Amino acid sequence: MAYIQKFFIPLLCSFVITAASCSGDDEPEIPSNAIPVNMMAGDAQSTIGGSDVYINSSANFSTTGCGIADLGSKAGFYSNPELSQIAQEVAVTPGNYYQIFNSRSITTVAGSRAIPLNTNYYTAHVDSWLYDKDGDISGARISYIESYPDVPALPEWNSQIELVMHGGSGPEQAEYYFDKNARIDSGYEITDSEHSNLAECLEVDITDNRISFTNRSWTPNGKVELTLRVRFGSVYTRIFMTVESTC
Repeated sequence: MAYIQKFFIPLLCSFVITAASCSGDDEPEIPSNAIPVNMMAGDAQSTIGGSDVYINSSANFSTTGCGIADLGSKAGFYSNPELSQIAQEVAVTPGNYYQIFNSRSITTVAGSRAIPLNTNYYTAHVDSWLYDKDGDISGARISYIESYPDVPALPEWNSQIELVMHGGSGPEQAEYYFDKNARIDSGYEITDSEHSNLAECLEVDITDNRISFTNRSWTPNGKVELTLRVRFGSVYTRIFMTVESTC
């Protein structure tokens, strides 16, 4: 079973202040596990889950430790992570969906921002504004869930892949392809297994979703292990790849 990395405090039952909300045929379907919360503007103690995201006095979501993505109104509670545009302050807009990521989980993999396949984030929907007795906006009613990436195109976290190189009249070679839309990060790690010296002889080439290996030397019992990061969209996984020589 893949190790699950938790960056936020697990969801707990939240105290909800009773407030009127609009209803209509165009309202989104709220998942049964969604937690509703009334967030008052300017109250930094009223946050989404275990994050520090609150609504400031300017009616914006604000945070110091997270990244917030505004997905607009056409997304949904089960949208995969989208990190092309994230900020620490974004406008609160009724009807819009938002994703909230712990900043420490965001890194650059193969040229784009991504989070690990085994980490969690929050997906929130702004259900409606809240108003005070004078009719002024006092906050917003939010529904949110704890989410995990669902990317079948990526192997599970810490997957093991074994390759054996073969050669005819030329050098030993092997190659491996991930999903056509996946991208392999060039910053791999490589280590020899036992008394092998294959690592210093092995030529590694990475192009988009393809990784290839060429060995032009005599490396009896040569065996190396590579640690790769492979990204699909805004999610990446970690792979342990073993490459073995037959020379």
